[in-house]
Amino acid sequence: MTLHLACKGGYPGGMTNFRGPAMAALVSLSACSVQERNFAGAGGAGGGDGAGTTEHSSASAGTSASAGTSASTGTSASTGTSASAGTSASAGTSASAGTSASTGTSAATGCTQVEDCFNGGDDDCDDAVDCADSDCAEGAVCLTAPTNFEPGVVVDATEPCPDGFTAKETLLFRGLSGSGCEGCGCTPNPTDCAADLYLYADESQCEADEAGTRGTLAKRVGFTCDAKPINNGFIDWGGVRAGLFDVIQSCTATGTAIPAPATWKESRKFCHASAGAGCGAGEACVPRQASPATQCALVSGSATCSGYARRESDWFRGYNDTRTCSSCACTASGGDCNYVRVELGNDYSCFDHAQISQGGRYCGYAYSPPAHLVGTPTSSTCTARTNLSGSLDPTGQSTLCCVE
Repeated sequence: MTLHLACKGGYPGGMTNFRGPAMAALVSLSACSVQERNFAGAGGAGGGDGAGTTEHSSASAGTSASAGTSASTGTSASTGTSASAGTSASAGTSASAGTSASTGTSAATGCTQVEDCFNGGDDDCDDAVDCADSDCAEGAVCLTAPTNFEPGVVVDATEPCPDGFTAKETLLFRGLSGSGCEGCGCTPNPTDCAADLYLYADESQCEADEAGTRGTLAKRVGFTCDAKPINNGFIDWGGVRAGLFDVIQSCTATGTAIPAPATWKESRKFCHASAGAGCGAGEACVPRQASPATQCALVSGSATCSGYARRESDWFRGYNDTRTCSSCACTASGGDCNYVRVELGNDYSCFDHAQISQGGRYCGYAYSPPAHLVGTPTSSTCTARTNLSGSLDPTGQSTLCCVE
Protein backbone atom coordinates (compact mmCIF):
# COMPACT_ATOMS: atom_id res chain seq x y z
CA MET A 1 0.00 0.00 0.00
CA THR A 2 1.39 3.42 -1.04
CA LEU A 3 0.41 6.48 1.02
CA HIS A 4 0.81 10.10 -0.12
CA LEU A 5 0.44 12.74 2.62
CA ALA A 6 0.23 16.47 2.57
CA CYS A 7 0.14 18.42 5.79
CA LYS A 8 -2.61 20.96 6.46
CA GLY A 9 -2.46 22.57 9.82
CA GLY A 10 -0.35 19.66 11.15
CA TYR A 11 -2.76 16.83 10.08
CA PRO A 12 -2.78 14.61 6.95
CA GLY A 13 -4.77 16.22 4.22
CA GLY A 14 -5.24 13.40 1.72
CA MET A 15 -5.07 9.64 1.42
CA THR A 16 -5.02 7.74 -1.81
CA ASN A 17 -4.26 4.44 -3.35
CA PHE A 18 -5.29 2.07 -0.44
CA ARG A 19 -4.86 -1.62 -1.11
CA GLY A 20 -5.84 -4.40 1.26
CA PRO A 21 -7.96 -4.05 4.39
CA ALA A 22 -8.75 -0.47 5.38
CA MET A 23 -6.98 0.96 8.39
CA ALA A 24 -9.22 1.59 11.40
CA ALA A 25 -7.18 4.52 12.63
CA LEU A 26 -4.08 6.48 11.85
CA VAL A 27 -1.72 7.68 14.50
CA SER A 28 -1.19 11.44 14.29
CA LEU A 29 2.07 12.51 12.88
CA SER A 30 4.13 15.16 14.63
CA ALA A 31 6.30 15.75 11.54
CA CYS A 32 4.85 16.50 8.10
CA SER A 33 8.01 15.87 6.12
CA VAL A 34 7.04 12.34 5.31
CA GLN A 35 6.48 11.95 1.63
CA GLU A 36 5.84 8.23 1.23
CA ARG A 37 5.47 5.09 3.33
CA ASN A 38 5.27 1.54 2.12
CA PHE A 39 3.50 -0.96 4.40
CA ALA A 40 3.83 -4.39 3.00
CA GLY A 41 1.99 -6.03 5.84
CA ALA A 42 -1.10 -8.07 5.11
CA GLY A 43 -3.22 -7.05 8.09
CA GLY A 44 -3.69 -9.66 10.70
CA ALA A 45 -1.38 -12.17 9.10
CA GLY A 46 1.22 -11.84 11.84
CA GLY A 47 3.92 -9.79 13.46
CA GLY A 48 6.58 -10.27 10.78
CA ASP A 49 4.68 -8.29 8.24
CA GLY A 50 3.65 -5.77 10.81
CA ALA A 51 7.21 -4.46 11.10
CA GLY A 52 7.17 -2.96 7.56
CA THR A 53 9.66 -0.39 6.27
CA THR A 54 9.76 3.32 6.73
CA GLU A 55 11.68 6.21 5.27
CA HIS A 56 11.38 8.45 8.30
CA SER A 57 12.86 7.89 11.68
CA SER A 58 10.01 9.57 13.52
CA ALA A 59 7.40 6.90 12.61
CA SER A 60 6.79 5.93 16.26
CA ALA A 61 3.48 4.37 15.27
CA GLY A 62 5.42 1.65 13.54
CA THR A 63 6.64 0.52 16.90
CA SER A 64 3.12 0.03 18.17
CA ALA A 65 2.37 -2.03 15.11
CA SER A 66 4.78 -4.56 16.47
CA ALA A 67 2.02 -5.39 18.91
CA GLY A 68 0.70 -7.38 16.05
CA THR A 69 3.09 -10.03 17.24
CA SER A 70 0.82 -10.68 20.22
CA ALA A 71 -2.06 -11.07 17.80
CA SER A 72 -0.48 -14.34 16.77
CA THR A 73 -1.56 -15.75 20.15
CA GLY A 74 -5.16 -14.66 19.82
CA THR A 75 -8.00 -16.19 17.98
CA SER A 76 -9.50 -12.73 17.54
CA ALA A 77 -7.30 -12.08 14.49
CA SER A 78 -10.45 -11.21 12.64
CA THR A 79 -10.11 -7.85 14.30
CA GLY A 80 -6.95 -7.55 12.27
CA THR A 81 -9.00 -5.45 9.89
CA SER A 82 -8.22 -2.75 12.41
CA ALA A 83 -4.58 -3.72 12.43
CA SER A 84 -3.60 -0.06 12.02
CA ALA A 85 -4.30 0.17 15.74
CA GLY A 86 -1.68 -2.30 16.68
CA THR A 87 -2.33 -1.87 20.35
CA SER A 88 -5.95 -3.05 19.98
CA ALA A 89 -4.56 -6.26 18.57
CA SER A 90 -3.43 -6.96 22.08
CA ALA A 91 -7.08 -7.64 22.77
CA GLY A 92 -6.27 -10.94 21.22
CA THR A 93 -4.65 -11.77 24.51
CA SER A 94 -8.07 -11.56 26.19
CA ALA A 95 -9.10 -14.37 23.89
CA SER A 96 -7.20 -16.55 26.30
CA ALA A 97 -10.20 -16.07 28.57
CA GLY A 98 -11.77 -18.64 26.33
CA THR A 99 -9.65 -21.17 28.20
CA SER A 100 -11.62 -20.51 31.41
CA ALA A 101 -14.75 -21.51 29.52
CA SER A 102 -13.66 -25.09 30.18
CA THR A 103 -15.49 -24.79 33.52
CA GLY A 104 -18.69 -23.90 31.74
CA THR A 105 -18.25 -26.85 29.44
CA SER A 106 -18.20 -29.23 32.47
CA ALA A 107 -21.32 -27.59 33.81
CA ALA A 108 -23.03 -28.39 30.55
CA THR A 109 -22.48 -32.11 31.29
CA GLY A 110 -24.38 -31.84 34.60
CA CYS A 111 -21.42 -32.67 36.83
CA THR A 112 -21.12 -31.11 40.29
CA GLN A 113 -18.41 -31.03 42.91
CA VAL A 114 -20.65 -32.72 45.50
CA GLU A 115 -22.02 -36.27 45.25
CA ASP A 116 -25.66 -36.82 46.25
CA CYS A 117 -25.38 -40.25 47.84
CA PHE A 118 -29.00 -41.34 47.50
CA ASN A 119 -30.28 -40.32 44.06
CA GLY A 120 -28.87 -43.14 41.95
CA GLY A 121 -26.65 -40.83 39.88
CA ASP A 122 -22.96 -40.06 39.46
CA ASP A 123 -23.27 -36.37 40.34
CA ASP A 124 -19.55 -35.52 40.44
CA CYS A 125 -18.74 -37.54 37.30
CA ASP A 126 -16.07 -39.70 38.90
CA ASP A 127 -17.57 -42.97 37.61
CA ALA A 128 -18.74 -43.92 41.12
CA VAL A 129 -22.43 -43.84 42.05
CA ASP A 130 -23.76 -43.17 45.59
CA CYS A 131 -22.39 -45.78 48.03
CA ALA A 132 -19.64 -46.71 45.56
CA ASP A 133 -18.30 -43.13 45.74
CA SER A 134 -15.68 -42.52 48.44
CA ASP A 135 -17.39 -39.21 49.16
CA CYS A 136 -20.27 -41.22 50.65
CA ALA A 137 -18.23 -43.55 52.86
CA GLU A 138 -19.05 -41.81 56.14
CA GLY A 139 -22.69 -40.99 55.60
CA ALA A 140 -23.99 -43.99 53.65
CA VAL A 141 -24.05 -47.75 54.06
CA CYS A 142 -25.13 -50.70 51.93
CA LEU A 143 -28.00 -52.55 53.61
CA THR A 144 -29.24 -56.01 52.67
CA ALA A 145 -32.51 -55.45 50.82
CA PRO A 146 -33.79 -58.38 48.77
CA THR A 147 -37.04 -58.09 46.85
CA ASN A 148 -39.87 -56.67 49.01
CA PHE A 149 -37.40 -55.48 51.68
CA GLU A 150 -37.89 -51.76 52.35
CA PRO A 151 -34.88 -50.22 54.16
CA GLY A 152 -35.40 -47.54 56.80
CA VAL A 153 -35.21 -46.77 60.50
CA VAL A 154 -37.55 -47.37 63.45
CA VAL A 155 -38.46 -44.46 65.77
CA ASP A 156 -41.10 -43.81 68.40
CA ALA A 157 -44.56 -43.31 66.94
CA THR A 158 -44.60 -39.64 67.95
CA GLU A 159 -41.12 -38.74 66.71
CA PRO A 160 -40.41 -37.14 63.30
CA CYS A 161 -38.50 -39.16 60.74
CA PRO A 162 -34.77 -38.26 60.46
CA ASP A 163 -33.21 -36.74 57.34
CA GLY A 164 -32.77 -39.24 54.58
CA PHE A 165 -35.72 -41.32 55.78
CA THR A 166 -38.70 -39.23 54.72
CA ALA A 167 -39.75 -41.14 51.60
CA LYS A 168 -42.75 -42.63 53.46
CA GLU A 169 -43.97 -43.37 56.99
CA THR A 170 -45.57 -46.63 58.18
CA LEU A 171 -47.05 -47.06 61.66
CA LEU A 172 -46.51 -50.50 63.20
CA PHE A 173 -48.31 -52.03 66.19
CA ARG A 174 -48.28 -55.12 68.37
CA GLY A 175 -50.13 -56.42 71.42
CA LEU A 176 -53.77 -55.91 70.33
CA SER A 177 -56.49 -56.02 72.99
CA GLY A 178 -60.11 -54.97 73.22
CA SER A 179 -62.14 -57.60 75.05
CA GLY A 180 -65.52 -56.93 76.62
CA CYS A 181 -68.14 -54.24 76.24
CA GLU A 182 -68.64 -50.90 77.90
CA GLY A 183 -71.29 -48.22 78.15
CA CYS A 184 -73.70 -49.99 80.51
CA GLY A 185 -74.78 -48.62 83.87
CA CYS A 186 -76.95 -49.91 86.70
CA THR A 187 -79.01 -48.27 89.43
CA PRO A 188 -79.83 -50.45 92.46
CA ASN A 189 -83.45 -50.64 93.57
CA PRO A 190 -84.31 -50.81 97.31
CA THR A 191 -83.82 -54.27 98.78
CA ASP A 192 -87.07 -55.95 99.83
CA CYS A 193 -87.78 -58.90 102.12
CA ALA A 194 -90.61 -61.45 102.49
CA ALA A 195 -91.31 -64.19 105.03
CA ASP A 196 -93.62 -67.22 105.20
CA LEU A 197 -95.38 -67.74 108.55
CA TYR A 198 -96.45 -71.17 109.87
CA LEU A 199 -99.01 -71.80 112.66
CA TYR A 200 -98.74 -74.55 115.25
CA ALA A 201 -101.85 -76.31 116.50
CA ASP A 202 -100.77 -75.88 120.12
CA GLU A 203 -97.85 -74.73 122.19
CA SER A 204 -96.49 -78.22 122.77
CA GLN A 205 -96.15 -78.75 119.03
CA CYS A 206 -94.40 -75.39 118.76
CA GLU A 207 -91.96 -76.12 121.57
CA ALA A 208 -91.13 -79.55 120.17
CA ASP A 209 -90.20 -78.23 116.70
CA GLU A 210 -86.48 -77.76 117.32
CA ALA A 211 -85.67 -78.34 113.66
CA GLY A 212 -88.06 -75.59 112.55
CA THR A 213 -89.83 -77.72 110.02
CA ARG A 214 -93.32 -78.17 111.38
CA GLY A 215 -96.46 -76.06 111.34
CA THR A 216 -99.06 -75.13 108.76
CA LEU A 217 -98.38 -72.35 106.25
CA ALA A 218 -100.61 -69.46 107.17
CA LYS A 219 -99.46 -66.39 105.25
CA ARG A 220 -96.60 -64.64 103.43
CA VAL A 221 -95.88 -61.22 104.85
CA GLY A 222 -93.82 -58.19 103.89
CA PHE A 223 -93.17 -54.70 105.29
CA THR A 224 -96.80 -53.62 104.81
CA CYS A 225 -99.27 -54.56 107.51
CA ASP A 226 -102.77 -55.16 106.14
CA ALA A 227 -104.36 -55.88 109.52
CA LYS A 228 -105.63 -59.27 108.32
CA PRO A 229 -105.01 -61.91 111.02
CA ILE A 230 -102.52 -64.58 110.17
CA ASN A 231 -104.61 -67.32 111.85
CA ASN A 232 -107.13 -66.95 109.00
CA GLY A 233 -109.99 -68.86 110.65
CA PHE A 234 -107.88 -70.88 113.05
CA ILE A 235 -109.59 -70.32 116.43
CA ASP A 236 -107.19 -72.34 118.51
CA TRP A 237 -103.45 -72.27 117.79
CA GLY A 238 -100.35 -72.44 119.93
CA GLY A 239 -97.64 -70.44 118.15
CA VAL A 240 -96.10 -69.18 114.91
CA ARG A 241 -92.86 -69.92 113.06
CA ALA A 242 -91.08 -67.68 110.51
CA GLY A 243 -89.30 -69.30 107.63
CA LEU A 244 -86.03 -67.99 106.19
CA PHE A 245 -86.54 -64.57 104.65
CA ASP A 246 -86.48 -64.13 100.93
CA VAL A 247 -84.18 -61.30 99.84
CA ILE A 248 -85.69 -59.42 96.90
CA GLN A 249 -83.05 -57.28 95.15
CA SER A 250 -82.88 -55.79 91.68
CA CYS A 251 -81.24 -53.08 89.56
CA THR A 252 -82.30 -50.87 86.66
CA ALA A 253 -79.99 -51.01 83.61
CA THR A 254 -78.90 -47.80 81.90
CA GLY A 255 -76.74 -46.90 78.91
CA THR A 256 -75.91 -48.61 75.62
CA ALA A 257 -73.38 -51.38 75.32
CA ILE A 258 -70.54 -50.97 72.81
CA PRO A 259 -67.31 -52.94 72.33
CA ALA A 260 -64.35 -51.72 74.36
CA PRO A 261 -61.85 -49.69 72.28
CA ALA A 262 -59.18 -51.65 70.49
CA THR A 263 -55.77 -50.78 71.94
CA TRP A 264 -52.18 -51.70 71.14
CA LYS A 265 -49.60 -52.44 73.80
CA GLU A 266 -46.80 -51.02 71.66
CA SER A 267 -46.50 -48.79 68.59
CA ARG A 268 -43.57 -47.66 66.42
CA LYS A 269 -43.03 -45.62 63.27
CA PHE A 270 -41.02 -47.01 60.37
CA CYS A 271 -39.37 -44.28 58.28
CA HIS A 272 -38.63 -45.42 54.74
CA ALA A 273 -35.22 -44.51 53.34
CA SER A 274 -34.59 -42.59 50.14
CA ALA A 275 -32.39 -45.40 48.87
CA GLY A 276 -29.57 -44.87 46.40
CA ALA A 277 -27.42 -47.13 44.23
CA GLY A 278 -23.80 -48.20 44.18
CA CYS A 279 -24.27 -51.41 46.20
CA GLY A 280 -24.21 -55.06 45.32
CA ALA A 281 -27.14 -57.13 44.12
CA GLY A 282 -29.86 -57.35 46.76
CA GLU A 283 -28.59 -54.27 48.62
CA ALA A 284 -29.66 -50.65 48.95
CA CYS A 285 -27.63 -47.53 49.69
CA VAL A 286 -29.14 -45.76 52.72
CA PRO A 287 -28.00 -43.10 55.24
CA ARG A 288 -25.83 -44.53 58.01
CA GLN A 289 -27.34 -44.27 61.51
CA ALA A 290 -25.48 -43.57 64.75
CA SER A 291 -27.51 -46.33 66.42
CA PRO A 292 -27.41 -49.48 64.26
CA ALA A 293 -30.19 -51.02 66.35
CA THR A 294 -32.70 -48.69 64.69
CA GLN A 295 -31.51 -49.47 61.15
CA CYS A 296 -33.91 -52.07 59.81
CA ALA A 297 -35.82 -53.29 56.79
CA LEU A 298 -39.59 -53.71 56.68
CA VAL A 299 -41.10 -56.76 55.00
CA SER A 300 -44.80 -57.49 54.50
CA GLY A 301 -45.92 -60.77 56.08
CA SER A 302 -43.79 -63.24 57.97
CA ALA A 303 -40.28 -63.29 56.51
CA THR A 304 -36.83 -64.61 57.31
CA CYS A 305 -34.14 -62.03 57.98
CA SER A 306 -31.05 -63.45 56.36
CA GLY A 307 -28.18 -61.01 56.77
CA TYR A 308 -29.73 -59.28 59.79
CA ALA A 309 -29.07 -59.81 63.50
CA ARG A 310 -32.64 -59.39 64.80
CA ARG A 311 -36.05 -60.53 63.56
CA GLU A 312 -39.41 -59.31 64.86
CA SER A 313 -42.39 -60.79 63.03
CA ASP A 314 -45.20 -59.82 65.41
CA TRP A 315 -45.84 -56.31 64.05
CA PHE A 316 -49.10 -55.33 62.38
CA ARG A 317 -50.44 -52.33 60.49
CA GLY A 318 -54.11 -52.37 61.56
CA TYR A 319 -57.01 -54.54 62.70
CA ASN A 320 -60.42 -55.84 61.66
CA ASP A 321 -63.19 -55.39 64.24
CA THR A 322 -66.49 -57.31 63.91
CA ARG A 323 -67.48 -57.16 67.59
CA THR A 324 -71.02 -56.32 68.76
CA CYS A 325 -72.63 -56.17 72.21
CA SER A 326 -76.10 -57.20 73.38
CA SER A 327 -78.38 -54.89 75.36
CA CYS A 328 -77.34 -53.88 78.86
CA ALA A 329 -78.54 -55.92 81.84
CA CYS A 330 -77.67 -55.95 85.54
CA THR A 331 -77.09 -58.46 88.30
CA ALA A 332 -77.92 -57.42 91.89
CA SER A 333 -76.05 -58.87 94.82
CA GLY A 334 -75.07 -58.16 98.42
CA GLY A 335 -78.52 -57.32 99.75
CA ASP A 336 -79.83 -59.14 102.83
CA CYS A 337 -82.57 -59.14 105.49
CA ASN A 338 -80.36 -59.82 108.49
CA TYR A 339 -81.66 -56.78 110.33
CA VAL A 340 -85.34 -57.49 109.68
CA ARG A 341 -87.88 -59.08 112.10
CA VAL A 342 -91.45 -60.31 111.96
CA GLU A 343 -93.65 -58.19 114.16
CA LEU A 344 -96.72 -59.99 115.48
CA GLY A 345 -99.77 -57.89 116.40
CA ASN A 346 -102.96 -58.64 118.33
CA ASP A 347 -106.71 -58.25 117.83
CA TYR A 348 -106.48 -57.02 114.25
CA SER A 349 -103.94 -54.42 115.26
CA CYS A 350 -100.36 -54.19 113.98
CA PHE A 351 -98.88 -53.02 117.27
CA ASP A 352 -95.82 -54.74 118.71
CA HIS A 353 -97.03 -57.90 120.47
CA ALA A 354 -93.99 -60.05 119.71
CA GLN A 355 -91.03 -60.15 117.29
CA ILE A 356 -89.64 -63.21 115.55
CA SER A 357 -86.28 -63.39 113.72
CA GLN A 358 -85.99 -65.30 110.46
CA GLY A 359 -86.12 -69.05 111.09
CA GLY A 360 -87.35 -68.40 114.65
CA ARG A 361 -90.67 -69.18 116.38
CA TYR A 362 -93.04 -67.73 118.94
CA CYS A 363 -94.86 -70.27 121.15
CA GLY A 364 -97.84 -68.43 122.61
CA TYR A 365 -101.21 -67.11 121.78
CA ALA A 366 -102.54 -63.83 120.39
CA TYR A 367 -106.06 -62.97 119.42
CA SER A 368 -106.49 -62.60 115.67
CA PRO A 369 -102.97 -61.20 115.19
CA PRO A 370 -101.86 -59.49 111.98
CA ALA A 371 -98.13 -59.59 111.15
CA HIS A 372 -95.60 -57.69 109.05
CA LEU A 373 -91.88 -57.12 108.72
CA VAL A 374 -89.96 -54.37 110.46
CA GLY A 375 -86.32 -53.26 110.21
CA THR A 376 -83.94 -52.13 107.45
CA PRO A 377 -82.66 -54.46 104.72
CA THR A 378 -79.08 -54.18 103.49
CA SER A 379 -78.87 -52.45 100.12
CA SER A 380 -77.77 -54.34 97.03
CA THR A 381 -74.93 -53.64 94.64
CA CYS A 382 -75.22 -54.01 90.86
CA THR A 383 -73.04 -55.49 88.15
CA ALA A 384 -73.71 -54.63 84.53
CA ARG A 385 -73.62 -57.45 82.03
CA THR A 386 -73.82 -57.83 78.27
CA ASN A 387 -72.81 -60.46 75.76
CA LEU A 388 -69.98 -59.86 73.31
CA SER A 389 -69.98 -61.50 69.90
CA GLY A 390 -67.68 -61.23 66.88
CA SER A 391 -63.90 -60.88 66.93
CA LEU A 392 -61.02 -58.41 66.90
CA ASP A 393 -58.17 -59.48 64.64
CA PRO A 394 -54.87 -57.74 63.72
CA THR A 395 -54.16 -57.23 60.02
CA GLY A 396 -51.17 -56.40 57.84
CA GLN A 397 -48.61 -58.62 59.52
CA SER A 398 -45.11 -57.24 59.01
CA THR A 399 -41.58 -58.32 59.86
CA LEU A 400 -38.77 -56.03 60.99
CA CYS A 401 -35.26 -57.19 60.14
CA CYS A 402 -32.73 -55.10 62.07
CA VAL A 403 -28.95 -54.69 61.95
CA GLU A 404 -28.62 -55.18 65.72
